[in-house]
Amino acid sequence: MKRVSNNQHSRHGFTIIELLTVMSIIIILIGLLVPSLNRVRRYSMDVKQKAQFHSIAIALDLFNSEFDGYPNSDAVDDQATPQNYCGAMKMTEALVGQDLKGFNPASRFERSGFGNATPTPGMPYPALNYPDAATYNENIRSRKMYLQLENANAYLISDIYDTKAITTATYPGDSATGGFDPNTYVLCDSYNRATNRNTGKKMGMPILYYKADSTKLGYPVSGYTPTDTDMKTKYIYNIYDNQAFIDMGLPWWFGGPTHPLASGGGTPEGAAVDFPKKFYDITRDPKVSTGDRPVRADSYILMSAGFDGEYGTKDDIYNFGD
Repeated sequence: MKRVSNNQHSRHGFTIIELLTVMSIIIILIGLLVPSLNRVRRYSMDVKQKAQFHSIAIALDLFNSEFDGYPNSDAVDDQATPQNYCGAMKMTEALVGQDLKGFNPASRFERSGFGNATPTPGMPYPALNYPDAATYNENIRSRKMYLQLENANAYLISDIYDTKAITTATYPGDSATGGFDPNTYVLCDSYNRATNRNTGKKMGMPILYYKADSTKLGYPVSGYTPTDTDMKTKYIYNIYDNQAFIDMGLPWWFGGPTHPLASGGGTPEGAAVDFPKKFYDITRDPKVSTGDRPVRADSYILMSAGFDGEYGTKDDIYNFGD
């Protein structure tokens, strides 16, 4: 007679309690790991951005060595009728050229540098005679490429901003022709916060460039809100060098809130903009107890909008500090 097996009541799976317990443990582990992974991702992006700044610094030093000075960062050019052509744009022209084919040593850093078919005395690129093909191609061989394009991350501003924002941008308090040229290139950072309006791909925000003005001696003390006149005539750095750029706002939120460094409005978080004191507080050298000297007072400042894509927040990356 066969014995009846006593295994018929044995379990072959997990109970609901056991499954819920395992799932809870997995969820807790994910909750612990995700913030760490995000911090690692942010850190790696910061490292990449600082490496880009290092490449730009080398290129600017090469430019400085050849031309005995860094490129200017004034917000407008020096044409008879000034046009908006800010620090970020002038740095890009100096390092890779207005057309990304190298810097023309004859340049006067004017917005319409490649728009003059017939050379005019006092106008930029007098020997180029653009768009004459033969002269143009010959001139390419004399161009200077201080930053290789693979390290430049250069885009047209029409790739970044709404056309209306570009064409209505103005340099505060100046009589320059309103708006930027949409077909102007700028170097962008490594954070891919914006979306290319033409391709849909992710891209960075423009890198802002401020040159130290060796003819100026002063800087506002901590907590003081400087006047427009003082910013333009007295201080080593002038916030207006890129202000029309900043005032265009967030590329993904046209007509909405502004950057914390904007000259009006509020941030996406609803905080009031503390213009222009915030810029001078950020760029003040903390090692000077009197508080009236900027960092890098003899060279230039580079500014990235950081991970959030907003100028003037804590995650911004500069070519100074930690």
